[in-house]
Amino acid sequence: MCSIAGYISGNKEQVRLMLNSMVHRAPDDLGIFQDKKLSIGMGRLKIIDLKSKNLCPFEDSDLVLSYNGEIYNYLELRQELKKLNWKFKTSSDIEVLAKSWKQWGYKMFDKLNGMFAICIYDKKKDQIILIRDQVGVKPLYIYEDSNLFAFSSEI
Repeated sequence: MCSIAGYISGNKEQVRLMLNSMVHRAPDDLGIFQDKKLSIGMGRLKIIDLKSKNLCPFEDSDLVLSYNGEIYNYLELRQELKKLNWKFKTSSDIEVLAKSWKQWGYKMFDKLNGMFAICIYDKKKDQIILIRDQVGVKPLYIYEDSNLFAFSSEI
């Protein structure tokens, strides 16, 4: 398991508190991305790619991804992306998700086989996308009122 959390207009410490409350889901690594608009965090249970650093959350130029789940066909997607001339720095499934988003956009979700909750922050478009698998195996909780928008893997 992994954990994800985010807070629009929130600071790093608020997201850190959220992730710390889910440390049982993700004991191996924790990281937080923050800019002027939002904070996005990810805790990681290392199963795939035990060596790469800076996967929590994953940053790839104009994208930030926070992810909880397993993409069963990530190796096949990786090979398909390599044939389209994408280069990889890690052996992680989250990098495959980042390249898939850049290649196919929303159509990437038609290609995914797995269970997941994903946050994609596209800095260039100033857009955040939250999605989970069709069955809802991996939880994604959202809270919104007039002052706050937050999401996480647990309440």
